[in-house]
Amino acid sequence: MDVIQATQNHIHEESQRGTYIPFRRADVIEMCLTDGKLNEEEQVQFRKFCRMINAFYHFHFHSIQENLKENFAVMDLDSDCQPFFCLRPESRREKIDAFFEDFQHILLKANFHPLSREQLVESFRDRSLIDLNIHVDFDMFEQFLCFYRGSRMVTARKRVYPLYYRNITFEALNRVVLLVRFKDRAYFEEKGIKPHELQFVPGQTYLFYFKNVPKADLEIIFPNVKISMTLKDKLLFLVPAVSVGMSTLLKISANLIMVTGFIIFMIGLRKSAERFGVTEEVVQNSLIPMIAALASVSLILGGFAIKQYLNYKNKWVEFLNDVTQALFFRCIGINTGVFQCLIDAAEEEESKEAILAYYHLLTSGQKLTKEELDRTIEQWLAGRFGVTVNFDVEDALTKLRAIEGRVVFKDQVREEIEKESLIRTDENGVLRVPPLRESLMILDSIWDNFFQYNEFRPAAEMK
Repeated sequence: MDVIQATQNHIHEESQRGTYIPFRRADVIEMCLTDGKLNEEEQVQFRKFCRMINAFYHFHFHSIQENLKENFAVMDLDSDCQPFFCLRPESRREKIDAFFEDFQHILLKANFHPLSREQLVESFRDRSLIDLNIHVDFDMFEQFLCFYRGSRMVTARKRVYPLYYRNITFEALNRVVLLVRFKDRAYFEEKGIKPHELQFVPGQTYLFYFKNVPKADLEIIFPNVKISMTLKDKLLFLVPAVSVGMSTLLKISANLIMVTGFIIFMIGLRKSAERFGVTEEVVQNSLIPMIAALASVSLILGGFAIKQYLNYKNKWVEFLNDVTQALFFRCIGINTGVFQCLIDAAEEEESKEAILAYYHLLTSGQKLTKEELDRTIEQWLAGRFGVTVNFDVEDALTKLRAIEGRVVFKDQVREEIEKESLIRTDENGVLRVPPLRESLMILDSIWDNFFQYNEFRPAAEMK
């Protein structure tokens, strides 16, 4: 197999300049603090600011996670809880549609990118680590989502022939999420497929999360794949089988001729049996040798057939083991186990983008427009930390604008103060953020009002 060249498509472009920031949220905070632009007091305030930003997004995504769990409950095959009531079909359908919509929203927030059916089919045409003919029938799906985040070129050793290995280079996707919902039982019965023979349940939804998946082997993550040998493996299996079979037949040809004539004689075709040298006299005088020859031929041919069958089964088990190994060491989560991973990833991405945008506007020392902020952050990450990121500045600014609260100083009436956001834009498109102290006040006022319960009862009613 030649070195796999990355195709000039969306996947390759994102592998060069992805929106994913490849640092932990805690590390991003430390990167800002070690930048040398904040004094000791400002560093303390900045840490508080980041802690409150993180708490804000944690609370926000917790409610999203609860919605996902609630809507996925109607599809959860792994649940050990009994349903309290049965949903009507239309209500069930609404929950399923809501889940797919919310789940796609979370993937986008976590900086995952969609893979269309056309892109998947294009990737299926190549092979990297697993030499199998693998077919995925997309018509079986009622709905499906496939998203990835990040990719890189990887070099690995691959067995090309039984005793020959070669290094190959291929594109691997760092994280891949697959969400599929199969069509109902009636579809498979109409196609002549017995539902009990399937490896999945018709009409059900499956969610998978993988890491380091070779782009050319993406089909192995689908639960409805059909696997068969490649032409090379068929030849490696059949050619030795034919060679050994011919050699065996030559060795037993004499006995085989005798047995053939004996069988023809026994079924009443005596004239035809004479062509093989088998007459009534020969049968009477050589009955025991004939039986011995028949047993010998049966044992040899039967043993050869069993040996070839076992060789085939061993080869098939080897293929299945390759697929199992590929999936086992790449699987991160299944079904509800995926929620926490993706919610945490989305929460981290939201926080990192907001923190980086706020920090660079706070410390820039010059007026920045949206485009200049975008360029500043990308150059800062590339120059100081050696990573190329397509920073999503529009999304970061949207986040900061959405965070609104009141800056209330001593002796001011809170209700008389208008809300402010964490970012402001003047008529020239110049961006600015409030000082750290005011930003902390804004976040604090939001946190203080997450839960409000004000019950006013007139004194007369309380008597």
